[in-house]
Amino acid sequence: MSDARYNIVFDGSLVPGADPAAVRANLGRLFRMTPERVEALFSGKRMVLKRDADQATAMKFRAALKQAGAQCQMVESSPAAVAAPSPAAPEQRSSPADSNREMVGTIRTGGEGFSGPFEVAPPGADLDTTERQTVSVNPDISHLSMAPPGTELEELAPRKAAVNPDISHLSLADDS
Repeated sequence: MSDARYNIVFDGSLVPGADPAAVRANLGRLFRMTPERVEALFSGKRMVLKRDADQATAMKFRAALKQAGAQCQMVESSPAAVAAPSPAAPEQRSSPADSNREMVGTIRTGGEGFSGPFEVAPPGADLDTTERQTVSVNPDISHLSMAPPGTELEELAPRKAAVNPDISHLSLADDS
């Protein structure tokens, strides 16, 4: 696993098509923040939401923010940048391969604020709504007949008594 460390940076941009009010509400729930503090995130300034996170944690943060409707960046942090962050420092982007990692761990079901091309059905909903016609099978039974009630259908052979063979001459002792 990579030892790279990342900062999660947010500048107030939203996922395309996201409702700003819903994103603010989602971020308030996600970070348990008051509405005033949420509004501070949308000041237009770049803010570091998570510093010096490992790759897995940074990807989880990015996925959670994207699920809430906020667009953020995973910026690789250097030891010098963590010690003395500079707001005027040029933006460092993660490698192009990191853009493919975005979908790891983002599939969720249910909950408020779910956004995406899918819908979550309520519990107990019938998910398969296709119409099916059952084909009735009528086999040909004209060759069969039925005995009247009370008729014995089969003559059973009398049971034979169980045979117990004589094994008294057998032994488990060694022959040597």
